[in-house]
Amino acid sequence: MFSFFRQLCLLLNAEDIYRAMSEILLQEEDFQFASLMVRYLNMILLTSSELFDLRDQLRELATAESCSLFCCLYQSWCHNPVATVSLCLLTQNYQHACELLIIFGHLEVNVEFLIQIDKLVQLIESPIFTYLRLQLLDTQHNYFLLKSLYGLLMLLPQSDAFTTLRNRLDCVPNGRVLSSDISDKRGAHDFPSREHVQRINFKELLHQFKTVQQKHFINKHSRSPHLAKNLLNVLVRQA
Repeated sequence: MFSFFRQLCLLLNAEDIYRAMSEILLQEEDFQFASLMVRYLNMILLTSSELFDLRDQLRELATAESCSLFCCLYQSWCHNPVATVSLCLLTQNYQHACELLIIFGHLEVNVEFLIQIDKLVQLIESPIFTYLRLQLLDTQHNYFLLKSLYGLLMLLPQSDAFTTLRNRLDCVPNGRVLSSDISDKRGAHDFPSREHVQRINFKELLHQFKTVQQKHFINKHSRSPHLAKNLLNVLVRQA
């Protein structure tokens, strides 16, 4: 599947393919299938050399079209929480990544979920996220990036991925300090050079994420209505 999709992106326009797939998955009623497809599409997006230009476009979000693509992907990427966070890290929307990670505390964390976070940590150590690691040198202007990585660290059990990420954060200047007194707590989408990102309604995207995850929970636990009601109450309080 990986090789077929990569070849398809070479023959056709990769952006059009990802837009079309995202719109199709947004209507998918088999949530487990949608989550799996998003996981595969996200991994191809992050690792395939054929999609370098598309990654670069999403990383910068320098145009209205690239921001539109981000919002389009985000809506279906909500089927997979870890993929959604990785999309935010790719697009340098670190503050929103923090908001998502806080919600993770109310999601069902299982082995598959942890494996996906493990793979995300491996990707953070790869050349694809070199720019992200270099941004850690400027902790004052990348507070939310640092907080996001610590959020991932707190989700992981003490495993190889935990050690890898902890070692990386130990290399960050003043990385152990997440002071509430930092005056310049900006996410990457707060910088003036990313003017088109300012027009993205992140509050609406967060609502979309909660709605999709609520549907996943209800679908999975349809025989236990009281559990679904409890999750609904939690998400309402988090809104």
